Amino acid sequence: MGQVSREELVRRAQELVPALRERGREADALRRLPEPTMRDLLAAQFFSIVAPQQHNGLEMDLDDLLAVAKVIGRGCGSTGWVLSLLGTHNWMGGLFPARAQEEMFGDRGYVLAPAVFAPSGTARAVEGGFRVSGRWRFGSGSMHSDWFMVSALVEDDADNLVGMRALALPLEDVSIEDTWHTSGMRATGSNDIVIDDAFVPEHRSMPFDQLLEGRTPGAELSDNPMCRVPLVPFLAFTAAAPALGIGLGALDAFTAYLKERVSMVGEKFVDKPASQIRLAEAAMELAAAEALLDRGVQRLLDGARRGHVFSLDERAQFRAEGCYVAAMAKRAIDMLCEAAGARAQFEDHPLQRCQRDINTLRGHVVFDLDTTMEMQGRVQLGFGPNQPLV
Repeated sequence: MGQVSREELVRRAQELVPALRERGREADALRRLPEPTMRDLLAAQFFSIVAPQQHNGLEMDLDDLLAVAKVIGRGCGSTGWVLSLLGTHNWMGGLFPARAQEEMFGDRGYVLAPAVFAPSGTARAVEGGFRVSGRWRFGSGSMHSDWFMVSALVEDDADNLVGMRALALPLEDVSIEDTWHTSGMRATGSNDIVIDDAFVPEHRSMPFDQLLEGRTPGAELSDNPMCRVPLVPFLAFTAAAPALGIGLGALDAFTAYLKERVSMVGEKFVDKPASQIRLAEAAMELAAAEALLDRGVQRLLDGARRGHVFSLDERAQFRAEGCYVAAMAKRAIDMLCEAAGARAQFEDHPLQRCQRDINTLRGHVVFDLDTTMEMQGRVQLGFGPNQPLV
């Protein structure tokens, strides 16, 4: 697959924004991405951005993926989320052993694979691999996928827990249960993934702590510094990018709405100081969020390029930064919706969808603001993180 510049990828994303906005209500009704949208994302090579080059991926950097995800999220929050997460999971696929990578990617340049890493299943060690069973919630992009990645607690023959592993399974070993009936982010299709006693060969698994720490089998096979980036900071930033995109989309919608809105007494809202103030404050909030995201991503990438091994405290700060970006995007959107009046709550208005989407997105575990800020406060006081998901 030929190399593509970030500028070209962003241009392709910008060209899709009007169509994504036009398909917004259809996407909500389908509770999955419309097929034309998936075709557009595939044709634009967005899922290949961080996929391994040896499997015809583009093998670009995290900031390249996020630059595209922010733009796509500006057009449709659900599409930005699916792109950002499934795009990230192409990086994760490249962290598995070589044989697993060959099975997942082939030579097409991407894999479509939700990844759910709450250990809500078990893996019993057997000859040559593991027998896996369980139910995993929130499999974003599940309705478009052909592989799945999950984590499971490993049991020995005496039912003792002996570890935790990340595992990859093809679609035929998985059932998808249609459970994603939500108020926002409806088109992500984040359904339950059910596995019933499926055999997963050893080569399609790896210890989960290796994934957390950036020392995976794939890292040993590649000289790409991104293969040594720890999991949670990568995920926190890729989840934050579409949140920022939703905020920027709300800013676009509010700006357009102000220019056309007239009160019952003929007053143009675009001329009202209060409207102008809300618009400016929201724009500054989003600009600050984008600066925080970009700074964190560059620190992460710079460290990886130097071969730096990130401490728990550093990883906790990256997670906190991603979490706070989403919180700032929500503040900006709420500010705009409060100023927009009742008309913005009708189903055909984009602002109400932005608000529903950001509220649902903020429910993701990496965006739990109280827990994450408590963790970051502990780090700043020298106590260290008080939870394992860093």
